[in-house]
Amino acid sequence: MTPDEHRFNALILMFANLQRLMVFHNSLAMRDGREMDPALREALTSRLDLVGQVIARSAEAKAVSEADVASVMPIAESLPQELRDFYETSLEDLGTQAAFGAAEVYASMWIDEGTIQMGKAFDRPQWVDRSMQNKPMFFALQNKANAAVVASRTGEYSDDMRGDIAEYVQAAVNNRTQALAQVDGLPIMLDGRDARDTARA
Repeated sequence: MTPDEHRFNALILMFANLQRLMVFHNSLAMRDGREMDPALREALTSRLDLVGQVIARSAEAKAVSEADVASVMPIAESLPQELRDFYETSLEDLGTQAAFGAAEVYASMWIDEGTIQMGKAFDRPQWVDRSMQNKPMFFALQNKANAAVVASRTGEYSDDMRGDIAEYVQAAVNNRTQALAQVDGLPIMLDGRDARDTARA
């Protein structure tokens, strides 16, 4: 990958993990029959808007500017702790598990969507083709995850929903180490370098 591709990849990971947090907290609010905390919603939305705008500019320019790197660096620095807090969630009830699992589904989907965008921007058709093949799967996963979150409002889950929730939670748990390594490496990626090489050094 080129330096700009590493930077763009960092943007994708930031956006996907902010979406993870947004879906999680919004799902918990739905479970409880309340609105999501306005301050938390604004904090997440403003950062999602910023990263989304940087992604759009970078895709058009086929490069990530130094000014845009500087604008998102505070997010790169704060996200690792936020994600660690997410993974420390107590999963004692099915409603929380449904929210936790839905967050994993959406984060994975947004990484795939970002890969498509990056592949188009940097002329990597193989990335586009591979991720496009996942679209039907993610559509089905989203529908099931959403249904489980809706059911958490009443606490009435079908056997299929319980199985889906367990599957998504296990996927999130299995992905924890990789997800944390990715967000820990965001500043390195924004510097145009491969964070995995740094970790191996």
